[in-house]
Amino acid sequence: MSRARQPALAPLAAVVLAAGLALVVAIAAGRVQSVRVASAEAEARMAAALWEAGGGVPAVVGLLGERATMLGAGDGGEGAGAYAYEAGALEPAAWIAVAPRRAGGRLGALPGAALAIALAGAAILAGWAAGRRRGPARSRYPGVIALLSIGCVALAAATAGRWADRELRSLSAATVARGAQAVELALAGGAEPARAARVAGLPWAHDGSLESSDGQWTMPSEVAAAIAAAPDRGSQPAGAPAGAPYTVEAGGATWHAARAADIHLALLGYERTASPALALAAAGGLATLLVVLALHLVQLAARPRALRRTLAAWGLLAPAAALILAFTLGPLVFSLWISLHEWRLIDPAPLFLGFDNYAALLADGEWWSAIGNTALFTLHVPAAMAIALALALLTRGSRRAMRWARLALFLPGITSVAAIAVVWKWLLSDRYGLLNRGLERVGLESVPWLTSPDTALVSLMTIGVWMVVGYQMVVFQAGLAAIPRDWYDAARIDGAGPWQRFRHVTLPGLRHTLFFVFVTSVIGSFQVFGLVYVMTEGGPLGATDVAVYHIYREAWEFLQFGNAAAMSWMLFAVVFAATWLHFRFLDARRAHG
Repeated sequence: MSRARQPALAPLAAVVLAAGLALVVAIAAGRVQSVRVASAEAEARMAAALWEAGGGVPAVVGLLGERATMLGAGDGGEGAGAYAYEAGALEPAAWIAVAPRRAGGRLGALPGAALAIALAGAAILAGWAAGRRRGPARSRYPGVIALLSIGCVALAAATAGRWADRELRSLSAATVARGAQAVELALAGGAEPARAARVAGLPWAHDGSLESSDGQWTMPSEVAAAIAAAPDRGSQPAGAPAGAPYTVEAGGATWHAARAADIHLALLGYERTASPALALAAAGGLATLLVVLALHLVQLAARPRALRRTLAAWGLLAPAAALILAFTLGPLVFSLWISLHEWRLIDPAPLFLGFDNYAALLADGEWWSAIGNTALFTLHVPAAMAIALALALLTRGSRRAMRWARLALFLPGITSVAAIAVVWKWLLSDRYGLLNRGLERVGLESVPWLTSPDTALVSLMTIGVWMVVGYQMVVFQAGLAAIPRDWYDAARIDGAGPWQRFRHVTLPGLRHTLFFVFVTSVIGSFQVFGLVYVMTEGGPLGATDVAVYHIYREAWEFLQFGNAAAMSWMLFAVVFAATWLHFRFLDARRAHG
């Protein structure tokens, strides 16, 4: 039976590995091809700008040669190209179609080395599967083959990434060189320098304005400074053609630049803005996971009953796993991807920054102030737990009045946070708040509960205690009910008083309940948002600007989604560290107990 099942499963690992390696190669090749099309579209816009500047068809041919095809306006709109307009016309006069640059090498658009590695890895695993098919059934996990497969995937992904990086650098240099050529053609046609510079559609600066902050340029100041600081301001080496591209380092990134007359053009490299590194890492991780799972099934082929049970379990888990993958893990991975980019809703191409967003947060005083406010807000947790435990001890009787008291205390825990915040904002208002009106009636001065930096956060902490104390009380009552009554009877017989029974029986019996309430309350406190958003909006003077509200403003008010995602992951790291320390503390207490 095992020998009949094994041939059907052994080739599965080879097929899965081949599919994963093909995905890695396809991602690298597809990303490079998409940038080729984007570069062709940029060149088409340059050609259209030359047309509109009065160059006409000769200028387009001089810029792009045989790669450009002139079509009527009604025949265009598909593929890489751009519409060209006559001066003052509202309707396009022609469509300039541009063929993307051809890939060099024998394999064309495919990364040759990565493809060779992929074929070799798939062949090795296929040979192993064929040998296993002829041999006896084995229940041992093929660890060597698994390591070989993982290494093959990692090597193919790294090789494909390096190939894509070289191709993208080449495309960046070619695009900026084509822009310099377009500027030269515009200048030769009699266009003014500023008009000629805009033909390229790239950031530019005049040679004389690189060091002047008042100069007119569209180039970022740090790039202009890097060009100005370069020897001979980026002049090409002897024998290089006019407009030959060169590179400068600015802002931690490589910019490709070219010079046409006294005009400098710059382009942030496609290897920075369109790098497939993260996509390759994700594809490699997925391929590795699938291969490991396939080899696990091959291992179970020698035990048909275990194989059937495993497949049945995976089948039952598949729907829930798919939902978790789509709505939990997927957004988490996407947020991690966003945190590594300068990502805005209005930007067509996000800029890859690596860990720059995280490094910037380390020096962001406002962010750490928000973390500090969040930590201060969390200090209400022990007070709430103490009050909740006291109420649980007082209301654990079965009398009807106690049941109604428990219900009243629990209601805030199931009420909308927005509704609670609105009511409390009305009660604590300086102008018409009932609480201040009551203080004034008894001869006391009103208190700026929400408008003073000294009292705003304390007011929110007090409301936070009121909101959670009912829920915590119910949890503590459940924990108290689980403590055996015999322990209390034995303590009474031994002469223990109320305080001694509380200290030596109640608290040890509630150890796990206390830990659960404390950890969940701390996590909830770090996630506080509704009270701040409705009642104070982070004020006054940032006194209640907590972490989640700060992330919300960074994303939806300032549209800095990359920074906001980095803040979210940093907040996750802080909460995870706090939770881990709590668990370690509990384990230490268990060891000493």
